[in-house]
Amino acid sequence: MKRLAKSNDGAILLEFVLCFPILVVLFLFAVQFSYIMIAWQVVHYSAYMGARSAMTENVIKRKGKAEKVVKRILAVVSASPSDSKESKDRAKDEFCKLDGWGWLPNTKYLDQQVDVDISMTNLDPRGVICTVKFKAFLTVPVAGRLISFFAKEDKSEEEKKWQDLLDNQAYALNPALIEYSNEIELDSGEKEKLKIPYITLTSSSAVAIPYSTLKYPIALE
Repeated sequence: MKRLAKSNDGAILLEFVLCFPILVVLFLFAVQFSYIMIAWQVVHYSAYMGARSAMTENVIKRKGKAEKVVKRILAVVSASPSDSKESKDRAKDEFCKLDGWGWLPNTKYLDQQVDVDISMTNLDPRGVICTVKFKAFLTVPVAGRLISFFAKEDKSEEEKKWQDLLDNQAYALNPALIEYSNEIELDSGEKEKLKIPYITLTSSSAVAIPYSTLKYPIALE
């Protein structure tokens, strides 16, 4: 009896049961934030390359050239949740097929994720300005939906109340908030549309137009 009274096995088990879920959630948040930071770096690079590639085009072909370059870069981090080897389940080959390697998987919804806005005149003294908006899918369980809730811009009145309570630390973070996540509906070919939480990453880049290119565009075809 004395040996059982001195045993602390039960306390250790209780500490494990209480701490393990918290550690798992923190791990999921770390993984999801890592994906977001990687995607953000790629979005920033794609905006620069979009402006740089469009710099050599006349104003008529500028947007098409920028979109092709931006989508080709962002295909690497598309992370579409549904994909297969069939061509209908991936983006166009000009966006997702890499020479000497093959096509990138998980690019089915790339067109719905990327929005490119580029200056169509040469009046801005900064040069060609390319703005990229990328809907990064948050695929990590629990963490992805909670992060998308805080990133949601057009919150309803009920969601704003939740946000105020959380900001004022008047309410503990509750996994039930995942039902208010910022979602995009995707047509997966099934009866029910696929709903995926996302966060919009935006980046702008400006590249000056050289005088020779400004007066005599390289691509005139």
